[in-house]
Amino acid sequence: MTVGTIHRRAILAGAASIVLIPCARAAPPATIADGAVIGRDEQLVVLEDTMGRIVAYDSGAYFDKDPTRAGAGDVVAVGSYCGLRVLAPMFTRGVKAIIATDAGIGKDEAGISGLKYGEIIGVPVASVAVMSAETSNGRSTLLGTISRANAQARALGVFPGQQAWEAAALLTRAPDGKPVPTRPGDEETPVVVEKTSTGRIWATPGTTAIHEDISGDVFCSGANSSRVMSDGALRMGAKGAIANDAGIAMNRSAVEGLFLLDARKVPAASVATLSARLGEGLSTWNDGIISIVNESAARIGLKAGMSARAAARAMLEA
Repeated sequence: MTVGTIHRRAILAGAASIVLIPCARAAPPATIADGAVIGRDEQLVVLEDTMGRIVAYDSGAYFDKDPTRAGAGDVVAVGSYCGLRVLAPMFTRGVKAIIATDAGIGKDEAGISGLKYGEIIGVPVASVAVMSAETSNGRSTLLGTISRANAQARALGVFPGQQAWEAAALLTRAPDGKPVPTRPGDEETPVVVEKTSTGRIWATPGTTAIHEDISGDVFCSGANSSRVMSDGALRMGAKGAIANDAGIAMNRSAVEGLFLLDARKVPAASVATLSARLGEGLSTWNDGIISIVNESAARIGLKAGMSARAAARAMLEA
């Protein structure tokens, strides 16, 4: 991947998840047909009938903003990866079923860990192939192609190669959900992994986990590198940012945040999804290998192939 500005509608060839795509395609619901992003903190009701609702969010970070939203009768589609950290609030709320992106599956299959956990607790969960949908775009998730489905989802007729919105319609047949209190994982609290005279380096599951001003600091996030990451970096005043490339995704949307930060002269980079576990900032810090850098990062010597540790230290010292 070369360094440079990535335009949101530029098409990236290749795929991190291979699926069989049927030739004949039915028309999607009008509520999602244009594929536009839903918006920050917004919920979209895609369909509603006697079987329940299909609701969508651009990011899992937006799901828990309002506890009166999605619940036991709802199928939730989200533009985030299908990991336990993202899906835990949904399991805790007791939604009926979930569809999320597979993020290229990722190291130790962290990109679909929520799918496996859903099977254990009896919740239908499916993922969409990373290159078939834009990251951080709930509408696009439903326009994507199913890559994996757990046993409960398969029992309802969901299969790889199916359009996600058609799968969501099948998932409305599931029994109403029941709340299952679920911890998002061991790394729930951001931690400072290195401190120098010039600032600190943080490891964090995602930018929403840090609630303080970290001006002059650098963070290593376990989340994807989409615009949600860049929003968090700017909110916190970070000096530099590293996150997961989450399989790049359609239109390179999983790394869009790098180039949004470049416009603000903030060095930013992604680690390859197969090098570090999604959702774990400590894995980004300990295991991550840089796959993409923005121009601001390239100017201070960052490049693909270097370790996330070395990249974070270079950002801090720049």
